[in-house]
Amino acid sequence: MDPQNNKTAIWAVAGIVVAAAVVAYLYFATDVFKRRPTGVQTPEGLVAATGTSPISAEGIVVTSEGVPVEQGGEPGVGDAPRQSVPLGEEDIPAQAIELKVSAAGFAPNTFTVPAGRAVTLAVTATDDESHLFVFEDPALSAVVVGIGPGMTRIISFNAPETPGSYAFRCGVPGHAARGETGVMVVR
Repeated sequence: MDPQNNKTAIWAVAGIVVAAAVVAYLYFATDVFKRRPTGVQTPEGLVAATGTSPISAEGIVVTSEGVPVEQGGEPGVGDAPRQSVPLGEEDIPAQAIELKVSAAGFAPNTFTVPAGRAVTLAVTATDDESHLFVFEDPALSAVVVGIGPGMTRIISFNAPETPGSYAFRCGVPGHAARGETGVMVVR
């Protein structure tokens, strides 16, 4: 028997054991594989759905350290607002603003929020395509929701302090040109 083959087999088995342990940990000790909103109160605030950033008692979306999320950076990196795991539409929290998106566009394509307050968006693809909700304003560049066909995800973020109109669109190439656009009005 070749000693090199024995070492390879041992490393392969060790890799499988480690991968199984990681999956078991993620499944049992975290919310990574759960597909329903937690709606639980944490020390940082209310978590609207599994994976989203908490909302403080003061109505501000914060990090796990309790500081306001960074909305003008890269999505999903550092202190950026976090999107949820895929959810069923029945799991959308009551406070969420629901947006449906398809090749026909966003419905509704306009919604209004109070300046400086937490916003929870639920974005659902109602067709057989993938979509990417993004804002045009660089100050909201980290607020991104990626969804596959028939999927719903939620994100909580802070509305800008400055009243005005903030355009959003589908970030998939060609989708905005066919009408997948809208406006968030901040008052």
